Amino acid sequence: MTDTGQLNRAQQLVQLAGRDIEQDCADYQGLQGLMQCLYEQLLLRNCEQIEQLNQQILVLIEFIRARAERRRKILAAFGIPAAASNQGIVKLLCMLPESMSPLARWSQLESLVSETKRLNERNGKLLAMHNEIINHILGGQQAEQVYSPQYY
Repeated sequence: MTDTGQLNRAQQLVQLAGRDIEQDCADYQGLQGLMQCLYEQLLLRNCEQIEQLNQQILVLIEFIRARAERRRKILAAFGIPAAASNQGIVKLLCMLPESMSPLARWSQLESLVSETKRLNERNGKLLAMHNEIINHILGGQQAEQVYSPQYY
């Protein structure tokens, strides 16, 4: 491959990472909407809707995971370590001629990820509370059965 071909391939990889970040932002916004709906359905204890929402959430998470893996591979192709911090991806995005827009989107993606984690934790707390209540109720019924008269 010629130097021009390598440069073109490098630019394509960086642009692909930028497009993936754009798509991740859109998917995280969709994920937040689904998580809000999930919270509402958890409050209503609508099992059918909860199952449907969980399936939609899993699909989005898989897309996001696949793009994150592709970004890790792109970073590796450039010899940039995929550290826990965002320095590697920032370095990669700075290779784009119009790097300010992708960098702003990366920052937006970080905010979206943080908010999505918060929503997930909130949903998890609600589920834990539901579970605790159910266990308390079931535990209470079992205790009543132990001390209630047996009719055989």
